Amino acid sequence: KKVSLNIDRSEPKNCEERLVVKNLNCVDREGVKILNNVSFTAHSGEILGIAGVSGSGQKEICEAIAGLRRLESGSILCKGERIDGKTPKQIIQKGVSMSFIPEDRLGMGLVPSMSITDNMMLKNYTEGKGPFVDRKRARSEAEKVVGELEVVTPGTETPVRRLSGGNVQKILVGREIAAAPAILMTAYPVRGLDINSSYTIYNLLNEQKQKGVSVIFVGEDLDVLMALSDRILVLSGGKISGIVDARTTTKDEIGLLMVKSQRNEVTE
Repeated sequence: KKVSLNIDRSEPKNCEERLVVKNLNCVDREGVKILNNVSFTAHSGEILGIAGVSGSGQKEICEAIAGLRRLESGSILCKGERIDGKTPKQIIQKGVSMSFIPEDRLGMGLVPSMSITDNMMLKNYTEGKGPFVDRKRARSEAEKVVGELEVVTPGTETPVRRLSGGNVQKILVGREIAAAPAILMTAYPVRGLDINSSYTIYNLLNEQKQKGVSVIFVGEDLDVLMALSDRILVLSGGKISGIVDARTTTKDEIGLLMVKSQRNEVTE
């Protein structure tokens, strides 16, 4: 039967330009263009959803912004600072606070064999003043995430590979949010999760939005995108086919935009 989402979406407040992407072009290892002249602006205090048929460039946009994918051309500005062509470490050194929750939780986001505490240190272990890492601080952050997000685990020294998918995702999201980011990007954050874990993630994203964070949400469920996002950017074949108001759009409109370039190519 149809499930009513009842996601509590607040109105954006004090929106300012936080991320400006202009004419972004990117190719894969085989030379195939995967992002074609992509331009958009993300604002503080809003959730920008990204929709598209699988493989249309959703994941690649996030990786390009985060400095994980090499660009062919284009510019990325965050609060006036150019971050295109920079590595994640260089982006942090420029004072840009950015968090990315990737689609691959255990392959890219976390280290399965390491404990929750050690995984919490992955973003800040280089900040220590001496030759030893500060596990006390990491343990405190891990305990805070476990408590606030109700992670089911025997303890913070448990390897993350022993946790369920929902608890793994809570650890990943909690770690990235703990960094107090100005921009939070997340790709398919509720894929494979139960409904309760999914709502936990939705509420966390809404809380970040209310704190003035610019949230970029890549999703595959159109109902969730329309209920959670403020605007939805639609990709088709690596191109932006439209940006719509999530409050007034319909699934028919988004669906047509998702296949726009393919349909035009067939017609031509």
